[in-house]
Amino acid sequence: MIFLDLRRDRYLLMTDARRAAFDRLLAGKPNDSDAMTLLVDTGLFVRSDFGFRIEAPAIDVPTDDLSRPDSERSGLRSLFGAWCALAWAARALKPDRLPSTIEQLLRDKRLLDRSGHESELRALGTAFARSRTFVPIAPRCLVDSLALYRMALRRSLAPTLVFGVRTNPFAAHCWLQSGAYVLTGTAEEARNYQPILVV
Repeated sequence: MIFLDLRRDRYLLMTDARRAAFDRLLAGKPNDSDAMTLLVDTGLFVRSDFGFRIEAPAIDVPTDDLSRPDSERSGLRSLFGAWCALAWAARALKPDRLPSTIEQLLRDKRLLDRSGHESELRALGTAFARSRTFVPIAPRCLVDSLALYRMALRRSLAPTLVFGVRTNPFAAHCWLQSGAYVLTGTAEEARNYQPILVV
């Protein structure tokens, strides 16, 4: 089992005694003090007298994507918008900024009416993909996803940001999705990862 610690910008693999302690915690079974200390020491858990619920993200990864946008040229407005959003996203990944960036995006998303808008999100994703190749910022899944996420929220559109992992060998990936479409990257690539965090 793998966790993403956004505050520390790292992934944590739960194995052996930590995994056993977590499984007992998840099942509502008692843990001794040493076992709880193993979990608390990860920085992801705190001791509490209150009950809580831990659930893995339940999200289906789409089978379709926008990886092959049509050959229509991107307009200057779209190109400028993508460039500004990508520059913002690159700055948002500076040390210690990712947690506050994600929190702000979540706050902005909660204010939106989430009904419909699939075609608008696909159109925005397609325009972003067309423009992306002309922006001199190195492509990275998180930078691209945060950039398009911000562009969407500014248009009152609410996509979903998904962080996923795989093991043997370990790799992490993230993508933006909405309805039946992966909006950044490809569905084929996204389907190689198990979602562990949904924003």
